[in-house]
Amino acid sequence: MRDHIIDFGLFLFLALIWSSSFLLIKIGVDTIPPLTLTAARLCIAAAVLWLYLAVLGEGISMDPRSLAMYVAVALLGHCIPYAMIGWGETRISSSLAAILMGIMPVSTVFLAHWLIPDEPMNRRKFLGIAISFFGLLLLVGVATLSQLGESIWGQLGVLGGAISYSLCTIYIRSRKQMKVRELATGTCTAGALISLVPAFLFEDPLLLEPTADSLWSVITLGLLPTAFANLLYFRLIQRLGASTFSQINYLIPILGGLWGIWLLREPFSWNVFGSLFLVLCGLYLVQKSNAATRVSRSSPFTA
Repeated sequence: MRDHIIDFGLFLFLALIWSSSFLLIKIGVDTIPPLTLTAARLCIAAAVLWLYLAVLGEGISMDPRSLAMYVAVALLGHCIPYAMIGWGETRISSSLAAILMGIMPVSTVFLAHWLIPDEPMNRRKFLGIAISFFGLLLLVGVATLSQLGESIWGQLGVLGGAISYSLCTIYIRSRKQMKVRELATGTCTAGALISLVPAFLFEDPLLLEPTADSLWSVITLGLLPTAFANLLYFRLIQRLGASTFSQINYLIPILGGLWGIWLLREPFSWNVFGSLFLVLCGLYLVQKSNAATRVSRSSPFTA
């Protein structure tokens, strides 16, 4: 019970950290273009994680299987979704993007049903996902759905990023033997090396003159929403399961709204708290479903 409370607390903390990315990216891209910003945050994260391993006297596996895993997770969890979602949001509104990102928990639950034996779909889990999605609609407004007919390519870009996150979550969850610090370091390193290529090809990062605010934002992005968050990310997927973890996608825009109200003095709305309540109810149902399934499968009295 104590471990479960700790995991759930870390889950909420991770959602809070990731939700701050919206604010930090908004500050950073003022003088640092997006491809360079992505490469910089991953380079900072990789450097910090390598330093962390050095202090602990650890390293990472460099065999072909491990290298393939680092590259796969870096592509599915960092490079592809960052690029597709960023590109999509230049063509559609952020509120519509938030709704389209809601496909990530749905696709993760359905993929987990077929690919992960101990995470089958059931009515309680489906109800939890539905409640959380309505919570997201309450936040961004049902009227946003009227935009679905606009800029189909921008919508497909965001959907592609969401599905990439789903595939990454399922891929990590399916790897039973996994060292969290090793995978976090290897993934950030692979992501940094991959993202440096388009940054230098298209944005000339060495010629930039970023402001102090932009520099501080990219440093914070590298330390918290990337380096530290990756350590929590890989731990929680294994501990909570892919279906429960995917619900974080509903929490992030809500907490991002709270950051905006607090730090940017954006207009206050009770919808944010109503949305948060619905998402937490949905999260509870999905987690209870996963817990019941694990108990059932481990019981010697299963029919």
